[in-house]
Parts: sequence; structure tokens; C-alpha cells
Amino acid sequence: MPRKALTKSLRFEVFKRDSFTCQYCGATAPDVLLHVDHIEPVAKGGANDLLNLITSCEPCNAGKSDRRLNDTTAMSKKRSQLEQLQARKEQLELMMQWQKGLLELERSSEQEAADYWANLVSPYQLNEQGMHQVAKLLQKFPLTNVLEAMRIAARQYVMLRNGKPTHESVNKAWDYVGRICNVKKADSEKPYLKDLLYIRAIVRNRLNYSNERKALELLEDAYLKGVSVEDLKQLARRAQNWSSWEDDMHELLDDDT
Repeated sequence: MPRKALTKSLRFEVFKRDSFTCQYCGATAPDVLLHVDHIEPVAKGGANDLLNLITSCEPCNAGKSDRRLNDTTAMSKKRSQLEQLQARKEQLELMMQWQKGLLELERSSEQEAADYWANLVSPYQLNEQGMHQVAKLLQKFPLTNVLEAMRIAARQYVMLRNGKPTHESVNKAWDYVGRICNVKKADSEKPYLKDLLYIRAIVRNRLNYSNERKALELLEDAYLKGVSVEDLKQLARRAQNWSSWEDDMHELLDDDT
């Protein structure tokens, strides 16, 4: 039977599978020149199939010709390959089942959230875009947090007319669900943030100009340094303009005592 040339990619797959090691004597590259050998010789019908190919060093391959060096070793290698392939197949199936389970869990959570919102604002329910937004929320926050945010938003922003929620108020409430989730997350990670936001509001309301981002940075730096919330409130209430308040805050931060 004429020998069909092996492609470079197939040779590489064989070498990679066998860790660039001769499967007959254990010699490795680059100490020896490696070849791809047929377990079942081509002269006896062996195909260029990955399972019928094995890494062999040049001396072993040259001495083999069209006869097996060791039938028991070759069959053992082939059996081992089949067992490894079967194990990989089973692992892949388990991974696919796991991924499928995760997807089903995600869809179940999305539907549970959508049903909960529909109960809060009946007869309205989420459209396709709303379902997409639910999916994004559940990627960022736990289901329980999203449900709580829905309940808070509905309670605070949904208005009734003739005993039924108005369309406008339902849309407004929905817009606040994500914001409430973010606030709740910030509260859990930085419980002091609510007080600092309140102080920043004092600064904003007292002054003609304020840099809100910079103000919150200064307040947080001062709080983490040990300045009390009450002292920060008093400083905000005494502020005459942005520059003076900013200077006072920097003086607090520069004070190491």
C-alpha cells in the first residue's frame, strides 16, 4: 500500500500528545530526532489515524521497518490512548452538563426576578429589553439583592391611579432598580459612605460651586485617616466657599497628630 504523507499539523499533534518522547525507548527531543511511527504498519493496512500513530526516535523507527518492535507495548499504548480519550470524553460531557445546569439556573433566576417584578407592578411586565436588563443585573448582583431593590423601587416610586400603577411611574421605578442595587452594594462594602454622601450634600448646598468627585475623595481620605463624621459635618457647615473648605480638608489630611 502506498504511504500517504503525514501533514505537519498531524505530526505536531502526535508529538504534543506524547510529550515529544519516544514511546519505545523514552528518549526525548532534542537529544534525538523524532519521527511519527505507525503502530499498525502501513504495509499491513495501518492508517494515518491519530490512534494509530506514535512518537518514535530515529533509531527505534529505523530498526522497526514494517514490523512492530513489541506488539504488547504497541497494544498497551493504543489501549492507553483509547482509555485517555474515553476519560476526556466523559469529562467533556460532565463539563457540558455543568454548563447546561448553570445556564438553566441563570434562566430560572431571570424568570423568577421577572415574575416578581410583574407581581409588584401588575398588570405590567418586563418586555424583551427588560429581560435583557434583568440578565445584566443578575450578572452583577445576587438574586436576593435584585428582588429587594425591585421591592424598594416599587414601594417608593410606583404611583396608583384608579387602583392601578401608572405606566410612567412603573418605568421610573424600573430605572431605579439598578441604582438601588449599586447603593446597597456600596453600603455593604463601605458602610460609612452614606454619611459621607450626606456631608457632601451639605457642602454642595452651602456653596455656589463644588467639585463633587473631589469632595467625596477628600471626605473618604479624611474618614479613613480617623477624622470623625461629626467633625466632618461641622467643617462642612462652616464652609464659606469651595477653596476654603478644600484648604481645611487638606489641612486635616496633612495633620499627622
